[in-house]
Amino acid sequence: LNGFKKIKSFKDSIEISDIFFKFNNNSKYLIRNLNIKIKAKQSISFVGQSGSGKTTIANIICLLLRPSKGEMLIDGIKTSEIDKDSWRNQIGYVSQETTIFNCTIAENISLVFGYRQNEDLITQIKKVASKANIDSFVESLPNGYNTIVGEQGLKLSGGQKQRIFIARELFREPKLLILDEATSALDTISELAIQKSIDSLKGKITIIIIAHRISTIRNTDYLYVIDKGEIREMGTFKTLSSIKDSFFNKLISSQKI
Repeated sequence: LNGFKKIKSFKDSIEISDIFFKFNNNSKYLIRNLNIKIKAKQSISFVGQSGSGKTTIANIICLLLRPSKGEMLIDGIKTSEIDKDSWRNQIGYVSQETTIFNCTIAENISLVFGYRQNEDLITQIKKVASKANIDSFVESLPNGYNTIVGEQGLKLSGGQKQRIFIARELFREPKLLILDEATSALDTISELAIQKSIDSLKGKITIIIIAHRISTIRNTDYLYVIDKGEIREMGTFKTLSSIKDSFFNKLISSQKI
């Protein structure tokens, strides 16, 4: 069911209250007793082992999954009353599976194909490329933003493709950016470049990071440690890592994150 209230610009908070989720009546709950408040322009991380429920929570936030029990409010509005497209249009979603088209870098970022020279468009493309920390690489190429990248971006490294993908999502001017294991398949240098772009966005838009790697989550404002669909611990990186016997530290020591 779709509501009729449009969220024109996310500006307050996402409040998740006592949410449970399962796919059908015969299955087990994948998410249990979830309580989270995400303030606008805050950066948070969901941390946990594979299969702990992190992506399921993100899908609930995107209104792709409907909770079995509980309620979520976006800017004080019940999700059942929200026009879903008006919310999803404000979300940028970056996963480790990038889609790159056999066209120019500028077209891959803007998804405006066969465009004529448009100064406003070029300015915006360069702006988001800078935010995604891919601008220096692009400008070093002989044809710059007009470089054809090949089928599935075969002329690009994994890190370069990922940063172009981030630039594409930023081009849409999202209010919420979700990075779902966006650096898990990348080398350390590529990961650092993407981490730099994430850090530059802090305080400007709301960021949700789903990650295994410590370096990706270290600088977020708040962490939620998820285990078997429940919040096991929450707090800042500094606080959780300073507690010797915390579940978070156990994940780190066992190399689960």
